[in-house]
Amino acid sequence: MSDRTIEATSRLAVPGHVLSRKAGGETVLLNLDSEEYYGLDGVGDRLWGLLEGGTTFGQVIAALLDDYEVERAALEADVSALLADLADSGLVLIDAA
Repeated sequence: MSDRTIEATSRLAVPGHVLSRKAGGETVLLNLDSEEYYGLDGVGDRLWGLLEGGTTFGQVIAALLDDYEVERAALEADVSALLADLADSGLVLIDAA
């Protein structure tokens, strides 16, 4: 997954085998298939909220740029890396449009 470029039109979704709960200022994810937990806080927590509704990479970047003062290139790189990690852990589906 990490070798794949995520395009602005790439669809992002949460698979049915992933549960999420808010706990102590972060979002805790559980992959029911692997029984592994994953925690997100700060921007990752905000990103997860966007992913739960089904969205595109471009829409995620636009929303986060509205929320945070950050350079677009840095945000795209950081979010791409996080999405690749989440996808590798089976927590996010990334499908090119």
